[in-house]
Amino acid sequence: MKLLMENWRRFVNEGGNVFKGEAVGPIPLEFIQPTLERYYEELARLFPEHSELFQTFEPVGSVGKKARSGDIDLAVDVPRLVPSKKIDDAMLQSWNLDPQTWAETRQKFAKRSKNATDEELDLRAFLQELAKYIDQNSQLIKTDLKKITSNSMFSLFPQISDSGEQQDLGIQIDWMFGNLDWLTFAYFSDAPSKDQEMLKGLHRTQLILSLLGAKDYSFQHAKGIYRKGTKERVVSSPQEALELIEKIYRTPISVEEMRNFNSLYNWIEASLSEEDKNDVYRYYLKILDSTRGNKDPVTGDLCGHIPTELEDFWRQNKDIIPLTGKFLCKDQKERLMGEETIDEEAKKWSEKYKRSINCSSPKGFSQKQYCKRQKRGGDYKS
Repeated sequence: MKLLMENWRRFVNEGGNVFKGEAVGPIPLEFIQPTLERYYEELARLFPEHSELFQTFEPVGSVGKKARSGDIDLAVDVPRLVPSKKIDDAMLQSWNLDPQTWAETRQKFAKRSKNATDEELDLRAFLQELAKYIDQNSQLIKTDLKKITSNSMFSLFPQISDSGEQQDLGIQIDWMFGNLDWLTFAYFSDAPSKDQEMLKGLHRTQLILSLLGAKDYSFQHAKGIYRKGTKERVVSSPQEALELIEKIYRTPISVEEMRNFNSLYNWIEASLSEEDKNDVYRYYLKILDSTRGNKDPVTGDLCGHIPTELEDFWRQNKDIIPLTGKFLCKDQKERLMGEETIDEEAKKWSEKYKRSINCSSPKGFSQKQYCKRQKRGGDYKS
């Protein structure tokens, strides 16, 4: 086991960024449970006083609902994590953390995050020190110390096969912090649609966000729903979310009707006025216009996808909203915008940018993708 640990740590270190590159890949469905069991065992070894807590971590999103998952999201219940509702010296020491170091880290965050609450600063400093301790004391778990917030922490762990064998390929395991009931609702992702394989949990979540955004409310994955003007939190549970939507749209809605994009779209079509529908769909398409949550089956690059039901609405409202369509997946982009538009965009790109791009130091997503294609001889991935 010691040799396996040393080989894994050396392997991910050689890969550079542990969350990208050859060391990380999708995990097969049958590997998920044995991987999580081994992951919790390693956490229990590091923090024996909290071994029972790790068994309460709840996989959310699409984990376990499709043949392969790109990562594993775990919902962590903050009331269980901090039962005393206050991060104090005794709690820190139970996690093998130094209270003085935590206080110094908290002070640094306080200087940079003027709008953060005391609870957010406490938790973020705790997670920063926790991730640092894990990184220094585990040969199996790597953590990303640069992306920690009061709501999330990211780690990398080797995949474990259903026969118990450790793989050379890792899987990203993300911790999401908040109230467990709200997290399981906010991050819920139904089984993939048989009719539209490109539909994901984000299409459902962003439609919920749009229902609320169109009426001046904001949806936060980790915390609840806020009133935009006052920034007052008005919802912190799934039931309260249902009640709010019923109130602002004056029609009943059930949890099942919010289960996925299709069920929520059907509810909107059956229940909302034309004016409300237009407002919600325009808000929704504006969000999707800047979203790259899918992988293009043609090029292999990250891209955006518009649900089929809204393609006609997209065409009719492209100039009204307005929409660029620049991140759409290749086939849908050609279908919605026409090949002539695609060719014109490519021509503009060539005239304005190609000669000026320095592929030794590309700037931004588009230039990086262009340089990757140049290395492949200018062709898209097949």
